Amino acid sequence: MNSPPPLGTPEVSSKPAGKATKKKLRVEDQVDLDENEPLLSQITGGMPSWLASLMLHLAAILALALWTLPLTSREPTALSSAEVDTEIVELNEEILDIEFQTEDTDLEETSELDVEVDLDTEIEIESLESSEAMTFEDTSLDLVDFSADIGMMEATPSSGSGMGVEGLSGRSAAGRRRMVRKAGGSRESEQAVDAALLWLARHQLPDGSWSFDHRYGECNGQCSHPGEKAKLRAGATGLALLPFLGAGNTHREGKYHDIVERGGAALVQMLKMTPDGATVIDKDVKGGPWMYSHGIASMALSEAFAMTGDETLRAPAQSLLAFTCNAQDPKGGGWRYQPRQKGDTSVMGWHVGALKSGYMASLQVPPIVVQRASYYLDTAEVDGGVGYCYNPYSPEPPKYSSTCSSIGLLCRMYMGMDQTNPVLQRGVERLLKYGPSKNNAYYNYYAAQVIYQFTGGEGPLWKKWNDKLRDQLVATQETEGHQAGSWTPPHKSHAQKSGGRLYVTAMSAMTLEVYYRLMPIYQKQATEGFDAQEEEADDKEK
Repeated sequence: MNSPPPLGTPEVSSKPAGKATKKKLRVEDQVDLDENEPLLSQITGGMPSWLASLMLHLAAILALALWTLPLTSREPTALSSAEVDTEIVELNEEILDIEFQTEDTDLEETSELDVEVDLDTEIEIESLESSEAMTFEDTSLDLVDFSADIGMMEATPSSGSGMGVEGLSGRSAAGRRRMVRKAGGSRESEQAVDAALLWLARHQLPDGSWSFDHRYGECNGQCSHPGEKAKLRAGATGLALLPFLGAGNTHREGKYHDIVERGGAALVQMLKMTPDGATVIDKDVKGGPWMYSHGIASMALSEAFAMTGDETLRAPAQSLLAFTCNAQDPKGGGWRYQPRQKGDTSVMGWHVGALKSGYMASLQVPPIVVQRASYYLDTAEVDGGVGYCYNPYSPEPPKYSSTCSSIGLLCRMYMGMDQTNPVLQRGVERLLKYGPSKNNAYYNYYAAQVIYQFTGGEGPLWKKWNDKLRDQLVATQETEGHQAGSWTPPHKSHAQKSGGRLYVTAMSAMTLEVYYRLMPIYQKQATEGFDAQEEEADDKEK
């Protein structure tokens, strides 16, 4: 079999932006905030820009230099949260008698791997040697903890578990087994996850990164369907790390701890410091940053920090979130390919996911960022919020997309929408009618989370959805040759052509991890045994 060709040049796509038709007041009209001043300067209490930049550079230098040095894990910081005491809402049981519609009813394909970057200027990634490490006083950014104002995820601090908060406790070995049994996973689905992780591990490149064109290194072209976006290495690396983290592997423990350690180190080496915070620059790509890669990398490093409490990860994770805040469209509240562009729902999903991961890692984000994101969702609503469109700024009328509707509904949940909200209920009903897709891994990833979070992974509605998607993914996973453990992309969407086998495999593995990646939001008790912790605390008080 022929060896793979040299890494290719990413394609560039450009979409015309239309005028927004939203009638509501802009967020900046409601909040006293100077949109012309960089958000990082505002949230650092008026600190001079040179000093803020210096502090960020120092923090990044220390983090990069100390990545592999053992440090004592921190105790998780207590987070404010409001307990959700509502019972699971019963949807119309007639839904159970409705046959799933075919996957072709997804009304719009999102272009989540499109790239719009300036290719005229090459950005060099600075090499920071360990000799540059230095000792300095605490330089943590004076960011406002938004958890007291907006519940990005209702969670309870863990007690010495090393998992950050209970929202991630399903990733422990015991938690994983418990949640698989409780929420309808199977021996076969867990074997599929393990096989996917092995395939991803075997396709890690010698420098610790991954490429959407997976044919390098050990593979040497043995696996078909490479992705077209070969140079988007930061995005591929962050995406490949997420399934390992979801299954409980960190750079400190787990079967694949060495894979995660090398991958995390490669990702941190792709960081580029800017006055607005840290971002990732895809290897060999001119221009940037590409905001898909940034959001995915932020999720990965925030989750690794939340799971381990490794202080060497705090500075890069917090700096990435600072850049996320500054890269948000200051008027529309969304995110797109480049910083401060008018947003689209697909890119926004990754950045809201990053903010949620930052919340679980006890990192901080100013409330205005979440308020602006909520405003964007208002703009992208279709049918009164039952669904969402891909690009609300397109000159074409807003069009319902089942993929983007899954993203929008999940974001609403993370932003605190009550489970009893009738709009949320109707949105979930519509996804249940569509059912799982046979050709859209992106939709399946988000829609599975929406329905799992809404139902708590229990009841007939979840069972009907889960049984179909779980068994479909198990049945379509490759089982022979070097491709064993991966999924072959059907190539019916732009994203799957761009990301190829690695993209579809990572997304499918995370979909099968839905039982334990994140604990259900709408439950007073996130895990079994929490009653015992409460009783023990009550006894101590008495």
